[in-house]
Amino acid sequence: MGRLQFGGEIISEMKSKEISLPELKAGDIVRVRPAESIRRSLDNFNKADGCLFMNQMWEYCGQEYKVLKVVNNFFDEYRYKMYKTRFPLCILDGIICSGLTDEFQHRCDRSCYLLWHEKWLEKP
Repeated sequence: MGRLQFGGEIISEMKSKEISLPELKAGDIVRVRPAESIRRSLDNFNKADGCLFMNQMWEYCGQEYKVLKVVNNFFDEYRYKMYKTRFPLCILDGIICSGLTDEFQHRCDRSCYLLWHEKWLEKP
């Protein structure tokens, strides 16, 4: 079993799940893997290697998109800290957060990009 750490704190333990990862770059066309394949990559918190698969992301399963950007660093506004990813994350062209979440009473209007773990993507 591998330990999953975020900011030095162990947040879960999970078995490593083998999925062949594509070498992705901006401009590549990718398909979001089928829901069942993605479910197998997630832990009990709907995360793969610490990357959250949000409920609104399920609707994109099986569809094709262009990789807008490969993300290797991101800024955590809550902690006011820059992080380097342990694996590449992708931003897919045309997909932004809907702002709907069960945690908040009102919709967020920020329109952030969703981050996609490479495990959730495949080349068509």
